[in-house]
Amino acid sequence: MIGSVTLRLPLNSYLKKYLTNKFGATYTASRDSWLGAYVIDVLDKEYRPTKTTLEKDDFYSITIPSSTVSGVGFSISKTKLCRLQTVLKKVFLNDLYSYIEVSKNNHLKVYDDKHDSIVKQNTIKAISQFLNYYEITEDDLCRESVYRQYYRYIKK
Repeated sequence: MIGSVTLRLPLNSYLKKYLTNKFGATYTASRDSWLGAYVIDVLDKEYRPTKTTLEKDDFYSITIPSSTVSGVGFSISKTKLCRLQTVLKKVFLNDLYSYIEVSKNNHLKVYDDKHDSIVKQNTIKAISQFLNYYEITEDDLCRESVYRQYYRYIKK
């Protein structure tokens, strides 16, 4: 019988923290979630070694159960791996932008320790709250860059 296989997905550190918070340190692929469904769809039975490596800050482990390994496959081509990284970044940004919109549009109030007052939610606070929730530091992802990227996104 074929055993399970663990894929080490190269990612930027902020994406690893995001996935770890959502799915745990190691994710077991299943069609019950968007991540599992996507990973299973890009699996292949044929292993194609490549000389090129994808340089990223960190890795996220995805376990492929033995039933999926025998039925679908165990390998991901470099092209599909790059596409998976792009999808994960887009899902992360979509979650972030949705959080910003919901928190701003619902006129959430935030307690400001510095001035001992209650203030309306704004984009900068929403970005900080989202990144803090996922334990993403400034070293992982610059908040100013996210802010600029968000405003480019809403101007489209």
